[in-house]
Amino acid sequence: MGYKHYRASLALHIVAAMVASAAMALCISAKLSPLLPALLFLLIIYLIYKLWRMISHPREQVLHFLWSLRCGERMIRFPLTHDKELNSMYTQMNDIIKLYYENKREIETKKKYYDRILRIMTHEIRNTITPIISLSDFYLKDGHKIDAQELKEGMQIINNQSNNLKSFLDSYHTLTHLPEPQLRNIHIPELFHETWQLLRNEPEGHRIKIKQADITLYADPVQMQLILSNLLRNALHAIKGYDDGVIEMYTGISDKQPFIIVTDNGCGIPPERINDIFLPFYTTKEKGTGIGLSLSRQIMLLHGGELTAESNPEKRITTFTLWFPGTGGL
Repeated sequence: MGYKHYRASLALHIVAAMVASAAMALCISAKLSPLLPALLFLLIIYLIYKLWRMISHPREQVLHFLWSLRCGERMIRFPLTHDKELNSMYTQMNDIIKLYYENKREIETKKKYYDRILRIMTHEIRNTITPIISLSDFYLKDGHKIDAQELKEGMQIINNQSNNLKSFLDSYHTLTHLPEPQLRNIHIPELFHETWQLLRNEPEGHRIKIKQADITLYADPVQMQLILSNLLRNALHAIKGYDDGVIEMYTGISDKQPFIIVTDNGCGIPPERINDIFLPFYTTKEKGTGIGLSLSRQIMLLHGGELTAESNPEKRITTFTLWFPGTGGL
């Protein structure tokens, strides 16, 4: 609609300039008072100036717009003018720049994400395959005699390495093949109770304290239980060795946005590692897979929400927050 208005205004100015020119010519030929032709001449000059601005200004802005995209200028914004017909075009140009860089940032983030996965996969596969190749070369060496016990030990190493590689690839498959959430209304007390039942018999499970709230979420109950189980198990690991260690899980609504919080007073996460914990296959546990938090964040993104983390090791406070779209209610 803005372009149609702009085109109509442009045509109106052209017609007005032509009419003013014709009127001035008639006044001059009729030898009327020179004041009227002078006024008409000024009007024509004004209309020509307006036409020049209407044509040149959008052209300049479009060239600036294209230059900003080509040169990667992210901060460029086109201010609104007094010309209502141009405002719509400038608004759309601003929206295009914003969308362009949002998509570009998303692509760059995904590239870094998959580059990291590729590097980790290459590293893990190489480390797993190397001893298998070494052993097989040793067994195939001409003139080498292998007794039964030596062969059994070698095959055990090959079997262990193969199982480790399979476990790693299974974790990668889980991370990259998340099913779409099966959304439905979830009553939070019911979700918390079911999660508590899963973890109550684990070591130090009695340290998990739940604060109930009569809130309903619209989410996938199976995936939510998976996230909460991951967070609570990590918290149990964090408070290990602390006699006063305790974990709290509660929910609420802030500015109409539902949230679930899991907090603990364990060892905490150093500031330099807080951004790494959501990276795939990053773990500080001896037997951890490093996909729990990455998987949990991916699930929250599929729900249109977010998983955030804050930690202060000095004060022994670590908080994970699940933010949901503002669709829940009391």
